[in-house]
Amino acid sequence: MGGLADMQSNAGKLTGGTRIGAFLVCLALALGSAVLADADNRIEASIVRILTHAQPGSAYAPWNSSAPQQSVGSGFIVEDGLVMTNAHVVSDTRALFLYLSGDPTPHEAKVRWVAHDCDLALIEPLEAGLLDGKPALQFGELPLLGSAVETYGYPSGGQRISSTRGVVSRVEMNLFSHSGLDYHLAVQTDAAINPGNSGGPVLQNGRVVGVAFQAATGLENVGYFIPPSVVRHFLEDVEDGNYDGYPALGATTATLENPAARSRSGMREDESGIRVDFVFPQSSADGLLEPGDVILGVDGYPVSNDGTIMEGDLRLHFGVLLDRHQVGSPLELRVLRAAERLTVKVPMQAYAPLRRYANRYDDLPRYYIYAGLVFVPLNREMLETFGEDWASVADKHLLNEYFERFMADPDRILREPVVLLRRLDHPANVSLAWYRNLLVERVNGREIHRLEDVIAAIEENRDEFHLLEFGYYKRFGVIEREAADEAHLQVLESYGVPVDRRL
Repeated sequence: MGGLADMQSNAGKLTGGTRIGAFLVCLALALGSAVLADADNRIEASIVRILTHAQPGSAYAPWNSSAPQQSVGSGFIVEDGLVMTNAHVVSDTRALFLYLSGDPTPHEAKVRWVAHDCDLALIEPLEAGLLDGKPALQFGELPLLGSAVETYGYPSGGQRISSTRGVVSRVEMNLFSHSGLDYHLAVQTDAAINPGNSGGPVLQNGRVVGVAFQAATGLENVGYFIPPSVVRHFLEDVEDGNYDGYPALGATTATLENPAARSRSGMREDESGIRVDFVFPQSSADGLLEPGDVILGVDGYPVSNDGTIMEGDLRLHFGVLLDRHQVGSPLELRVLRAAERLTVKVPMQAYAPLRRYANRYDDLPRYYIYAGLVFVPLNREMLETFGEDWASVADKHLLNEYFERFMADPDRILREPVVLLRRLDHPANVSLAWYRNLLVERVNGREIHRLEDVIAAIEENRDEFHLLEFGYYKRFGVIEREAADEAHLQVLESYGVPVDRRL
């Protein structure tokens, strides 16, 4: 019996120990849940909803603005009392409001810095101290392929924070659709990124590893976020109070996967690289690179024949190395030229002529109207007056000037081509045979290099007629100068045009 009693006593002790262990486990889980909940609360307290009222200009009627547009985006608090978001969230804004987490009160804000080339912006509330005591999110590093990330924001205009989880599936250079021109490093994920998520943080282990910015066209449940390297480039750029943007090499290149092309370039069997085909005048590379040069290496990285470099476990386009430079910093190239291997240092600069190929924001269109004739620069927004499929349906002589003509005459890239967009009908101009979507080559004998040349050629003319020469089958137009001068103010008043120019 004694033995049985001892056994029963020990069983009681074991039961008590199990209960204590279970209690400790539950306590640990509860504490862990509390820590996680606290972390989630801090993250949510750092995320803001952004309401914008935007009003872009009108390309077809450049003296007017388009209808106001209201949209919702996301942002998150960073250091110095600022909120980070996407440039496309705050572009062309006329009124901007922030909503803090759990607070229905709108707080007016303004854009501090905006970078349309990498789709990032920093905004600040007008109310002093509004963000004091609010946690600022910290930045992490580029997440690994296959690792989990979580996106936060206000998708579809909702008023409550939403989060979605996904994995990193690809890291590569990608077109940033906001500018329609610039390629930078981007991270692909299957975490849902919907309208309204734009500008929200992508987090891993409590740190920001990206900024949500665009969905993948034609793919389901695939989106992209801007990685830390691009964000840091932006933050470093604005430290001096100005945004200079990304520099450009100013050269077009071709891959050398073709053995015959490599042999013709004089490359050894153990060498790889890409060939320089064209150097833009007055660009970073002008005078330092030549057509036919082979770029063997960039900043110490060997360049493969397909134009990629190895960065850790990732194979990336060599442009990722160019993107690490700020305006004014030197890029080091290893170059093969005429059987000689050279080290070339290129001071990297921005290249303004290329911006005509980008979408334009925050600036109303340039124009000049004379006697009802509407002159505008040939740029992307002008071509978009042909519709979404403008690259296929726009007048071919305009597309040739825009995309190709400078290849045969490089200095043309430095000009601002001018187009006679349309006319505002008046008896002084209705007899013109040609008046729509025409490249203006000369006005009264003056060669046109920019919009200001059109103005000078018209205002300085004292002859009986104005002669407009177009770059399409040598077409031309003639109007009587005195009649046009008399009609000028009448046309502006009749069509509600406040001023005849915006430069």
